[in-house]
Amino acid sequence: MPDNAGGRPDHIDGSDYSGEKLLGRRVLVVEDEALVAMDLQFAFEDAGAQVLGPAMSLSEALAVAEQAEIDCALLDVDIAGQDVYPVAQVLQRRGIPFIFHTGHGSRRAHGEMFPGTITCLKPTLPEILIDLLAKL
Repeated sequence: MPDNAGGRPDHIDGSDYSGEKLLGRRVLVVEDEALVAMDLQFAFEDAGAQVLGPAMSLSEALAVAEQAEIDCALLDVDIAGQDVYPVAQVLQRRGIPFIFHTGHGSRRAHGEMFPGTITCLKPTLPEILIDLLAKL
């Protein structure tokens, strides 16, 4: 194993983000595509998060958003043909920060409806989403 003198990493394999960026954070994931939801769940758990969901329907997402203790959320905009905006409104009312994660839609439109929110266009690497969620 190479020496870590000088603060250099002893490996370079693309996994240079901290495994604890979301340690102890309760992250609501709203995503209706099963494989994407699983990938995000595993990545967020590896980063230390407690994942709520993934909620794969609007009704499930609303129930969690209204009742659960949540630190932040990642919201797919289109959930089985329904806009996720009612969930975003609940989170906003509760003061819970969130990020939109979408394959379509306008960053400008989301910013106008929900000032200060971030919109990430799919596909976005889980590591980038982890970094952004950690900063919320």
